[in-house]
Amino acid sequence: NKISNRLDSHYIMILYYKIACLYFGSGDNENTILYLSKIMENKKKNLRQDLQCFSRLLYLIACYESGLDENMDRKIRSTYKFFIQMDDWYVVQKKIIHFFKNLGNVYPHQIKNHFKKLRDQLVKYYEHPYEKRTFLYLDIISWLNSKIENKSVELIIKERFIKNNQK
Repeated sequence: NKISNRLDSHYIMILYYKIACLYFGSGDNENTILYLSKIMENKKKNLRQDLQCFSRLLYLIACYESGLDENMDRKIRSTYKFFIQMDDWYVVQKKIIHFFKNLGNVYPHQIKNHFKKLRDQLVKYYEHPYEKRTFLYLDIISWLNSKIENKSVELIIKERFIKNNQK
């Protein structure tokens, strides 16, 4: 609040997104949703549309993780409509939305296989020049690995960091 008059809307939205990502990584989905909502409720046109898109995807994930999935169909449709309006679709984003759209039709004993299938589909795009942008904003692979390995996102990221720094 002390320096808010010196910050522009773009910077504040980036800050909110980074805070939401930190909360998500630590497993605090309620605060993740709170900060993502601040971004998604911003009514200024053309203000960091890319961040708006990634916020909506992380919002779906955080809602799923927190158990706030009673209106998931409506949230998915809203996200889908937003992406259509932006007309800046990435294949990775489509696959994530499609995954959530079909998640309600999956039996509990099949869920881990669906996470593996999505991870295998997305990893193919990790180095793609255009598609890799999604992975810079949203560490979806770590989240999928956490679901597959039954570990926290925080632990998955920590293990990857340690592994990469031992080389």
